[in-house]
Amino acid sequence: MKICNQLIFQCFWVVKKEPHPNDLPAAKRITSILNSIGEESGPSYFFLGGRISLEQHKSEGMKEDAIHTMGPAEILKDDLAKHLPDYMVPNRIIIMDALPQTVNGKIDYKTLETSEQLHIESVERPIIPPKTMVEQAITLIWKKALRWESVSIEDDFFESGGNSLIGVQIINKINKTLNCTLPLQVLFEAPTIEKLARHIQCENMQPISRIACLSNNGNKNPIFCWPGLGGYPMSLRALANHVKIGRPFYGVQAYGINAGETPFTTIKEMAEEDIKSIKRIQPSGPYTLWGYSFGARVAFEAAYQLEKCGECVENIFLIAPGSPKIQSHSHNMDDISLQFDQCEQVITRDHSIYNNKKFLTILFSVFSQTITGPTLEDCLKVVNNEELFISFISSKYKHLDPDLIKRITQIVRLTYDFKYTFHELNERKIKAPLTIFKAKGDDYSFIENSSGYSSNPPVIANLNADHYAILKEPELQTLLTAIEQRLANH
Repeated sequence: MKICNQLIFQCFWVVKKEPHPNDLPAAKRITSILNSIGEESGPSYFFLGGRISLEQHKSEGMKEDAIHTMGPAEILKDDLAKHLPDYMVPNRIIIMDALPQTVNGKIDYKTLETSEQLHIESVERPIIPPKTMVEQAITLIWKKALRWESVSIEDDFFESGGNSLIGVQIINKINKTLNCTLPLQVLFEAPTIEKLARHIQCENMQPISRIACLSNNGNKNPIFCWPGLGGYPMSLRALANHVKIGRPFYGVQAYGINAGETPFTTIKEMAEEDIKSIKRIQPSGPYTLWGYSFGARVAFEAAYQLEKCGECVENIFLIAPGSPKIQSHSHNMDDISLQFDQCEQVITRDHSIYNNKKFLTILFSVFSQTITGPTLEDCLKVVNNEELFISFISSKYKHLDPDLIKRITQIVRLTYDFKYTFHELNERKIKAPLTIFKAKGDDYSFIENSSGYSSNPPVIANLNADHYAILKEPELQTLLTAIEQRLANH
């Protein structure tokens, strides 16, 4: 509560003419505008408006579902998401005209905690209490993880502000508390307390597929999309929910994330097993395959194997398939190759790879979603083996179970080293139309600067969004626009 209040206070309670260094971008922008015309700044937010010209009205871009008006809570949340890791972004942001103060001019937290605005949402939604001991146990875990004072067993995890780290925390805690083995992907199928309890209590419940349904809109053949290094498809949810093409959207979770799973050691094996799971959902083509970052490589291999078996692949979209450019660090960097997309297909089992600072940066980014910052610098200074890395990440991301960090780390170590040899790529000629959506600042991907792998040259769309921002608002809109344009021209 205090953290959230302080953030809101710093963003909007600006009384100096010069921006405060802790202000978020929205506050800095409005302060700059006011100062430029000689006006004092204060608590405020802003919007842009005006008349719509005839040309704008006729434009294809002026469609109701493409217009998004952002209120102050959304502006704040977007700004925070750009500057903080997921686990630090508040689940809930409440906009108040003023914060209650004591006679000494300080924030009155007691009055704030009893404010009607803080509890209005609880009044508007019905609270259905837990009915069984299993539901009660899950409710306690749920409340603590999501930091809600009151929850209903019908509350949706994602609508309640849940993200990947919170989801992992909840599932790990449930498994330990109730001595069960729920897989991480269960939240996509059972996103409420009631449904999770049903999964635990029902002895005849079918195994949960690794192919997670992220959006069920439309009745055309679905999209199957592979996530980046680490293999958890939660990062694909925003893309799945915002792409408007009338198709269900499935994320393909890597085998090896859940306890008891052993990661596959080659892309060929990965694609073979993923195709088996995909065919349980869509027995025959035409298939639409997408892949983000490392997942682009698995999507490409899956397309090759499907066509080899006589299936039709309608489209292959490779989203940010190249590696992000990483700044050089002063130590142990002279003989290290940058490309995690172009390492030999040899599995590194010893700890020497942890002396590769660029590998360590990529591994760190799987958990932090960034390749810069003081926490990364600390990681590069103290980590030189797997145990130290797991310990470091555990200390920074306390929601994550060390065993899970180890499993994800092992998957990254395997997949980091995958590449096609010239001969392997040359023999993988595919017929399906292929599009590369290249993120700003990325290096060449595993197929660029090569030839012969496709019947027709790939279409390359250069995007003004970086590798990690491309799946998040507002940069996600750049990708969505490029996808819509590509499909319209196809």
